Amino acid sequence: MSDESKTFSELLAQAAERDGYKVEWYSGKIVMQASASAFHNLIVSETIRQIPSGEWWALPDMGVGTPGDHRGPQPDIVIIPARSLADDENPVRKEIVAAVIEVVSKNTRSEDYGDKPEMYASMEIPIYVIIDRRCETVRVFSEPDVNRYTRESVSNFGKPFTLPEPVMLTIDTDGYPGAR
Repeated sequence: MSDESKTFSELLAQAAERDGYKVEWYSGKIVMQASASAFHNLIVSETIRQIPSGEWWALPDMGVGTPGDHRGPQPDIVIIPARSLADDENPVRKEIVAAVIEVVSKNTRSEDYGDKPEMYASMEIPIYVIIDRRCETVRVFSEPDVNRYTRESVSNFGKPFTLPEPVMLTIDTDGYPGAR
């Protein structure tokens, strides 16, 4: 397919991938940031390591939405049932997503706490997790209802947190690097 026949979202995704940027396009805005810091990536790796691959697939930096439409969020981790992909999807169909996890960075704080909970709830994503390095907390949102989550639990770093139904998995935070 030539560049002339590609949609804007396809060109944006291609440019970001080529130049090493993470690009998210949602709620009428384009959010572009350089690659994540070492501690950010260590938290992502430590979290993924604890997700049993026989039951769940944890996909880092994977878009969520409608296949072929790159307008949507790209959380740090997307959790889907193992073997649930119909194809080599990008983005992953929102209907199969069990949970999304965002690790807060200085540049994404307002989006992770602001737009994203409403957006993920409206997409009917069962679980939204915010891992906040600065506050050393993990917030787990569940039970989406229209544009909001109706349940929230908070755990401090050093204590495990639980992903509720449909995942039913406890993640240990002892291996997370300090927030400061």
